Amino acid sequence: MDKLKAKHYLLQSDRQLVSELREILEQKEIKDFVQFQDFLDQNNIKNFVDFWNYCTGSKCDDRLAIWAQIFIKRIKALNTGNLERFMSSSQVGYYLTNKLSGQNQEQLYGIYLDSKNKIIAEKLIFQGTLNKAVVHPRDIFRWALIYNCASFFVVHNHPSGDTAPSPQDLKITKQISDASKMMGIQFMDHFIVSDSSYLSFRESQLL
Repeated sequence: MDKLKAKHYLLQSDRQLVSELREILEQKEIKDFVQFQDFLDQNNIKNFVDFWNYCTGSKCDDRLAIWAQIFIKRIKALNTGNLERFMSSSQVGYYLTNKLSGQNQEQLYGIYLDSKNKIIAEKLIFQGTLNKAVVHPRDIFRWALIYNCASFFVVHNHPSGDTAPSPQDLKITKQISDASKMMGIQFMDHFIVSDSSYLSFRESQLL
């Protein structure tokens, strides 16, 4: 698996990604659309959800599973409409849900804003294990000072799909809130997102 991952992460272009898919299909003796349709039918794949479930399941070989993850990320990257301004918790929540969907590790981002709520930067602060991210407030405020922001919010994903905050989530949010008051930088919100929903600490009156 590690060797396969190493090889796949060397893919630099769309052309190479498409070429990789051709090799994968040829190894499965799929050389035309009829054979490809037979493959879909045999694995009961009728839509993209079925395809994703197949690729993340035990029946799928490592090479195709890794290719699918890279392909999904490449497709998502085609949407260059980055959020430019903080307008409402719901707007930001849905944007972040889409941004972090499909991730199988916890990631924590800091989103930094100027005095007019325009987003200066989106910074990946920490990437954790399958179900745990460990972060210290200083990591967040370091970038707040670098970007000279007026306010910020943080977001992390729960790969489990459950957006309910853990005791650790509540603890780190309290620490960030206390530190923000000392630093004089407004802490706008903390979002927890899954593949299909989000939780806003401020909306839920947890902040």
